Amino acid sequence: MKKMKNEALKRREKTLKVVNALGIDHCEGLPLIGEERLCKTQEQVCKRFLASFFSAMLACDYNSDREFFENEGRKMICSFLEQFDVKNELYPDELKIITGDCDERLSVNVSWNAESCYALMWALGLISSEEMEKPSNGCDTRIMVKFTKQYGTFDEIMSACKMRSETEVLDMFDLYYNYHWACVDHRINPETECGELDEEVVMERRKALEWLVSEEEDWNEISLDT
Repeated sequence: MKKMKNEALKRREKTLKVVNALGIDHCEGLPLIGEERLCKTQEQVCKRFLASFFSAMLACDYNSDREFFENEGRKMICSFLEQFDVKNELYPDELKIITGDCDERLSVNVSWNAESCYALMWALGLISSEEMEKPSNGCDTRIMVKFTKQYGTFDEIMSACKMRSETEVLDMFDLYYNYHWACVDHRINPETECGELDEEVVMERRKALEWLVSEEEDWNEISLDT
């Protein structure tokens, strides 16, 4: 227990060095990340990344080009889901996008999952920690498109990834937990400094990091309290 607390304190010290360097305020009483453990395997993360990414891209099509969504987009994404054998990994809201049983509100919500996918790419060793620590702008989805286009099977995707260690995941989780607190508190109390953080981006990436250390299968069921 003492060792666990010491690790949590060191983790928080590391986090505070980053937030202080960025001019972001922190909360002294924010709970430490200590008892959490990495609960998802590389296979689970790869499946979640692919299913969520494909549905998020289709949601973007729904928002930007309804005709393409209906005539080509759905067919193309369904083909990808079959190709990588991840159709059964879709969450209920993502499945509604695939079947076309959606509206603008749902499509916007699902499209934001691209940021969660970015965090999963980081966890799979495909994004640098330096880039992951900068949530001021939305991710460039072309990175994900380029990555998935290189491979034809799920096994090939798996072979191209290398899951980060539990320590790395917990460190990044702690950082985003603090980022999210700053964003939420800034919204309530504008005097709180949150630097250039984008709350939506931070929240979606934290959601994925929370999922990695949670027993929950559906990340929509995970609390994101600060």
